[in-house]
Amino acid sequence: MIKGLVQGVGFRPFICRLAAKHGLNGEVDNRTNGVSVIVQGDFKIIDRFTKDIVAKAPPASRIKAIEIISRPIESYDHFSIAGSKTSNDEITEVSPDIAVCNECLAEMSSDPGRIDYPFINCTNCGPRFTIIDEIPYDRPKTSMKDFDMCGKCSSEYNDILDRRYHAQPIACNECGPQYKYKSAEKTISGTRLVLREISSMISSGLIVAIKGIGGYHLMCDALNNDAVKRLRSRKQREEKPFAVMFGSFSEANKYCNINSIERAELESWQRPIIILKQKKGSC
Repeated sequence: MIKGLVQGVGFRPFICRLAAKHGLNGEVDNRTNGVSVIVQGDFKIIDRFTKDIVAKAPPASRIKAIEIISRPIESYDHFSIAGSKTSNDEITEVSPDIAVCNECLAEMSSDPGRIDYPFINCTNCGPRFTIIDEIPYDRPKTSMKDFDMCGKCSSEYNDILDRRYHAQPIACNECGPQYKYKSAEKTISGTRLVLREISSMISSGLIVAIKGIGGYHLMCDALNNDAVKRLRSRKQREEKPFAVMFGSFSEANKYCNINSIERAELESWQRPIIILKQKKGSC
């Protein structure tokens, strides 16, 4: 049994590939208290397999303990991901949402089924905590349960060599949730048309509310003082800073002094919000 932050981080696909590499048969499944792994094979090979789990675990995971029990088991002829099980009252950690990875970003302009798709994800990135209804973490226990996978997504989900192997939030333009723009006057469908309308509103000094996976995100032009003042008034936040979004590091560097440590944090897989020093005269 592996305990810690091991659900929603691509851990089961990782275990599957690692077992195949070492030539081990067995199964892996999510439990309410962690991830259970059953392997059969030579003790020396299993020992190397166990060490590799710790050394090569997915970057978003955090292993706190590995409990090893040696006992007779049924005979397995391959390694697979088994159905999740409720083991006891102990609750495991759940991964936070993970910022979009570079591979998915590239696919937003190259993969026909995911061009401009705002909910793109794989086992290395995407929503986790904000879509989970209960654990163990599986698609039927998330808000994605109402979206049936199309043929392409299903194929990727079941391909052990694919980056989306057992990615629970997997979706695309054909089968996943979609954005719509709604106002008192009109409704607009289509990501590009929605973005065009929202961009026009923000450029005009208006405030827009965008529904995200975990709530609503209020946006305005950070360089428009009147718009920022209105947002502060409505949110009753006279002094507390708002987060500012930039499209790239080079764009952020125009307005802020960013040292090497801060840049490394901004470009890490966590993509945290960082408090930076503003350049004089930049706004």
